[in-house]
Amino acid sequence: MPTTQQTEPSLLSSGNLARSAGLTVDTLRHYERIGLLPPPVRTSGDHRRYTPQALERLTFIRVGQRLGLRLDEIKQLLDACDDTADCPVGTAERVLRQRIAEVDEQIGQMTSLRGRLMLAVSRIETHSGDITTLLDEPPRPPQAPRRAATKDPNR
Repeated sequence: MPTTQQTEPSLLSSGNLARSAGLTVDTLRHYERIGLLPPPVRTSGDHRRYTPQALERLTFIRVGQRLGLRLDEIKQLLDACDDTADCPVGTAERVLRQRIAEVDEQIGQMTSLRGRLMLAVSRIETHSGDITTLLDEPPRPPQAPRRAATKDPNR
């Protein structure tokens, strides 16, 4: 790991970088462990010091997260950008299209779940028995409310 004897004014401590990015120091360390952040330079006292580019990288990570990308997908994009001077659009398009397909599948699953929940709610009024059989039995038509028996005065 690179070390530096003096702390340059442009380098950020872990705490300052974390505050600037709206993250915790533990998150920075996690990102470093999984390769989202490159190893920072170290002071003679073994303190981490980050370049201003680390804040840009964290901003990129946060944007990716707001788009619903997982950390491994964000890492793919960062790795592709690290390999060339310009970030390749093809990699970004592929990752985003794959994520769209996954979201579409999740929407389908949620729609199906919603249908099952709606069916369960519609059957609750007429259901008799164990709750675990709520979706197993065919729906029964709702019963009309019973009227209180009245005596016919003409009889």
